Amino acid sequence: MKNANSFDFSTIQEVSLTIDYSRCNPVVPVFFSIYNENPLENDTLNEDLVPIFEGYTNALGVFSETVLLPAYVGQLYVYTGNFFISEELMVTKVTDGKAYAMAAGEPAAARGTRAMRRAGAQTNSLETLYQLSYVVDWRTGDKTDTQVYKEWKTPLGTWDSESGRPNYLLTSSDPNYNQLIFSDEELKGVYQSITGALEDKKTCNATYRSPGDLTLTEDAEVAVTFLGSNTCWNSSIGYYYYMEGQEPQTTMDIDIIMLFPNAQDGKSKFIAKKGNNYYGNIALERGDVVKLMYYPHIADGDLSEATSVFPKGMKVGFILKSNAWGMQKPVGDKVYYNSYRGENNSSPIGRQYNSWASSTEGLSYCLKDAEQNAADPGAVSNGNPSGQCRTAKFAYENTSGKQYAIVTFEDACNDQDYDDIVFALKPVGVFKPLPSVEPRVTTTTGAYAFEDLWPSKGDYDLNDAVIDFKHNCELSVLQVGGDYMVTKETFSLTTYINYVTLQSGLALTLNTKKTPNSIVMKKIDKNGNVQTANFTKDGNVYLLTGNISGEVNTTYLLELNYNDGITVGNTASVQPFIYRNDTDNKRWEVHIPYEAPTSRMNYLYFGTYDDCSNPDAGLYYVRDSDYPFAFFLSGVTVANFTNTILLRENEQQPISDIYPQFLQWSISKGTQNKDWYKHPRKN
Repeated sequence: MKNANSFDFSTIQEVSLTIDYSRCNPVVPVFFSIYNENPLENDTLNEDLVPIFEGYTNALGVFSETVLLPAYVGQLYVYTGNFFISEELMVTKVTDGKAYAMAAGEPAAARGTRAMRRAGAQTNSLETLYQLSYVVDWRTGDKTDTQVYKEWKTPLGTWDSESGRPNYLLTSSDPNYNQLIFSDEELKGVYQSITGALEDKKTCNATYRSPGDLTLTEDAEVAVTFLGSNTCWNSSIGYYYYMEGQEPQTTMDIDIIMLFPNAQDGKSKFIAKKGNNYYGNIALERGDVVKLMYYPHIADGDLSEATSVFPKGMKVGFILKSNAWGMQKPVGDKVYYNSYRGENNSSPIGRQYNSWASSTEGLSYCLKDAEQNAADPGAVSNGNPSGQCRTAKFAYENTSGKQYAIVTFEDACNDQDYDDIVFALKPVGVFKPLPSVEPRVTTTTGAYAFEDLWPSKGDYDLNDAVIDFKHNCELSVLQVGGDYMVTKETFSLTTYINYVTLQSGLALTLNTKKTPNSIVMKKIDKNGNVQTANFTKDGNVYLLTGNISGEVNTTYLLELNYNDGITVGNTASVQPFIYRNDTDNKRWEVHIPYEAPTSRMNYLYFGTYDDCSNPDAGLYYVRDSDYPFAFFLSGVTVANFTNTILLRENEQQPISDIYPQFLQWSISKGTQNKDWYKHPRKN
């Protein structure tokens, strides 16, 4: 009698995972991604690299669950692009089935209050801030004759000459103070939306970057609450306004009012990493508020009849001048400019960037200079010839359907994460609707491969039926300040080119820990058409198709919805398998090794031909060979195999010929070459 191979050919490991950001005092749960290699290169995130796991911590900043990770993973790179967490990357190892990573906490550089500029005194006027409106010579910092915008105006008041902190911040003496500031509960909701919409070094959702300024739906006061900066620059921010239907056409059509002379709070990730190499100063504290004023005749240069109430139909726009406060020139023996030189260390002055970011489409400006980019690659590497909008605008929507408007800036023209400056506006619900932040969706990937000649020996090419697998979890907060819960999970199976000998079907067994409120079945054909499906259901078994080869490039989906949400640890699982209908209402089924078949399985197949199964001992789909009848490859997609086992010329070639490390992995019972399927034969 043949002896069954005791190896289960599993490519998955259970890991007791703890990720702890509690020392960072997070305001809301922290989203994180885990990679099996460093996702950062030269401080740039490789967005093509797919995380092996993603999730949210609880409200205290801690995630602690047992998760399934690819067996080949030994070292974990934990990345967070969370706006409010300075420690982006942590590295830890999987040891004895456990992995633990704790952030060190907020660095000393970020804990200081307002700081004075090292280089000397500042200005409380526009005397040295001429670069707000004019192009400057990046070699000298001198003003040129090229004027891009009108001269900025300062009717709101003055600011501290050493830091740029406004003297016109909103105080409790304002009669509408309580209506214009955020409560702690409101801020949590706003922060949750920011965390959901923005991720440092990742491209911001295009929906949030749609052009269009904030439009008032009623007469209202408007206050801006500064929520933070994530940039090395000491930039200036102004605001402007215009009536709906009278949109400005050129950069010279807007009258800009100074809002924040120096929009730096000293808590950006850049400053935390650079420490004493940062030469700027700090003006703002998170939570500072400025109430905007409306000047009806500002276009005529007349500031009379000023009021804090903006009329219905007025559109409010914002503009940022990159590093304006940090680019001040010396006056006499007083030195003003930021001396940070970037990569151009030979320069006698700090970085000079001719870059403006506007919230109105067509009104941004960025002068691309090839010579400057060669000397100091950076914020103007892409330019902005069409003046594209450089803000994201989205909303936190409370349970009553009221929206809190949020505006974020991208202060450079070399990336698209839009998290350099963030602020929110009050009052609530007075602007035309903005996009609400979509729930975060995390994805786990894998690929199944089946031999359709079981229980016969087969050809070991494992390409008869190759299935792409995805498990998406939609994460939402069901109450302000609460934890993120899975409100919907979707299992997706996609058929690809295959070499099945006999007509076989595809099915799955659904295993749930919590009963979903609903299960929606869908099907996406090879042309991308989505339709409601009605898969044959047999208990918790779903027969997706009876003919895999007849429905190549088709995706089958099960959407599980949970009204009250479930924890990540309570998500469902599936067991895909191929099948053929047999006699007496029985089925021929092929599962991955050691996985039990369904109740419809015809047990007469077990123990015949090349199969060594022993159902009485709980052994299924095993053989005495180092090759399985099927397996699941964790942490990859079918795209990994389009040039290997899915090539026609590789049909009937044993998988060990295509992946040389396969047999070493198999013979060692999975202790060696755990990532064998990431290393195909070199041609």
